[in-house]
Amino acid sequence: MKVLLTTLNAKYVHTSLALWYIYQYSRRFHPEVEFKEYNINQDLAWVCGEIYREKADVIGFSCNIWNIEQILTISRRIKQVAPDTVIILGGPEVWEDPEGILEDNPEIDYIICGEGEIAFKEWLDELKSPCPDFVKVRGLVFRDGERTVRTVARPDIEDLSVLPFPYPEDLTPFRQKLVYYETTRGCPFQCQYCLSANEKGVRYFPMERVKEELLRFIRAGIRQVKLVDRSFNCNLKWAKEIWRFLIAHPGETNFHFEVVGDLLDEEAFEILKEAPAGMFQFEIGVQSTHLETLTLIRRRMDWERLAHNVRRLVAETKVFVHLDLIAGLPAEDYLTFGGTFNQTFLLNPHRLQLGFLKLLRGSGLRARAEEYGYRFTRETPYEVLGNRWITYDELLQLKTIEELLERYHNTGRFRAALAYLISRHASPFAFFESLAQWWKRRGLDEMSHKRKDYYGFLRDYSRDHGFDTEVIRNLLKYDYLSGERSVELPEWAGPPDRELASRAYSFWKNPDNVIGRIPEYEGLSVREILRKTYMAGFDFDPRRVLECPETEPFGGPVVLLFVYGPDQVRIAEIEAEALRDE
Repeated sequence: MKVLLTTLNAKYVHTSLALWYIYQYSRRFHPEVEFKEYNINQDLAWVCGEIYREKADVIGFSCNIWNIEQILTISRRIKQVAPDTVIILGGPEVWEDPEGILEDNPEIDYIICGEGEIAFKEWLDELKSPCPDFVKVRGLVFRDGERTVRTVARPDIEDLSVLPFPYPEDLTPFRQKLVYYETTRGCPFQCQYCLSANEKGVRYFPMERVKEELLRFIRAGIRQVKLVDRSFNCNLKWAKEIWRFLIAHPGETNFHFEVVGDLLDEEAFEILKEAPAGMFQFEIGVQSTHLETLTLIRRRMDWERLAHNVRRLVAETKVFVHLDLIAGLPAEDYLTFGGTFNQTFLLNPHRLQLGFLKLLRGSGLRARAEEYGYRFTRETPYEVLGNRWITYDELLQLKTIEELLERYHNTGRFRAALAYLISRHASPFAFFESLAQWWKRRGLDEMSHKRKDYYGFLRDYSRDHGFDTEVIRNLLKYDYLSGERSVELPEWAGPPDRELASRAYSFWKNPDNVIGRIPEYEGLSVREILRKTYMAGFDFDPRRVLECPETEPFGGPVVLLFVYGPDQVRIAEIEAEALRDE
């Protein structure tokens, strides 16, 4: 009997942690089990063909909101061409109404509800038995003639040490992947938009095992490990021990944690201050700052403490800070959400994600959808279209704001221009709202754009709204040279300064200038240096705008040197006297 475990991930770089666990556990007892991963961006007919070519007797799919429709389509096609194939589903998207899925999809034979590692192994035991008794398998739903059977619910795995390391010994194929990992299961909180609210308590993998496995990722040179612990630092002692361990074992791996921001204490900050740049990324769920909303979704949050801690993370550590918001929560109308946006944006996170509520099957908010007047897509991902407090029109406006937030703020390429423009609007939300309205009027949402086009769009927006075009030109020029690592300016930046270019050539002919300014490029020819650096003149120092965007004027003309290293752009002023001497 050939058994194939498979799924469709959201992206090529993703991995399926749940299915890897099931595979590694079950193959201890059933070595015929095989595992293949695909993704939803691949041609569905091709994926279906590849799965069919495996000629598996049993196919197990892991189902989530991003792949359930494709998996059901593949299952129907497989059953048409190989009707004897046994198909079993698992995953959160099939747990809430397994009977309904079996009724609507006769090609599906079995569904596992809950954690699948032991359940799948026990199901295979029965499937291969001369006299199978599937009622013995807890957490299983299946047909028995004309009726549907749901067996006794399966409890969560208490002793997580029985589970093996989920990934293969050779991690080389995963180096450029986003590798998911967990040190715990469960969540102590009851947020009503999240399925983790249905779990009771938190279970832990053995600490020494966690350390050993994290070390595997570091030694293998994995690019990024995303820890899926729902609230990584809910046990702060646990979190601090892991952070200490990782700092003591530096490598090239970036570790992403979902962190409860208001739980960080002074000791945690002292530890995090030691983490080098690029090691840690914290995703902190704010979701809303509106008290009534937080009450309705049962989210405990000390906003003042969270805000204080985020500011400290940004100012005192090298941790990359990612904050999340959710639009469409109960009791939060458009204007109230704008207030949430402003409060969160002003914490100056490196990334601010504006997400939209999805009424997940089995979530508390979905159960109260009628009470709150929710309208949402009946197909996945069940995204909200409106409720008693916010309209579809307003959500569409927020969709445009989300796109522009991603393009302009989250890329980090428009820092100076954004600082200036936002300071001249009533609030950050007012700026993005104004930009979104202008964007729609221009029809810019109807087409795709190259990355470098966004500089010109921001210049046009500034001109149309009466901002000083020369100030904006200087700021965008600075942002362009900082963010694009380019030694060639576009037309909107103004005509090339040939005199400055000539002076720069003469400047770098002097070895003392190279040693004094860019010692890492000593020994390179002038032409090579000019390909790795750029001197640009500005009417004022754009860096002063970043420091205090509200205050004008920003000083007199300056020449700035942009040095393009492998990992960062270094910026320094070149004194006029130094250039004249050449």
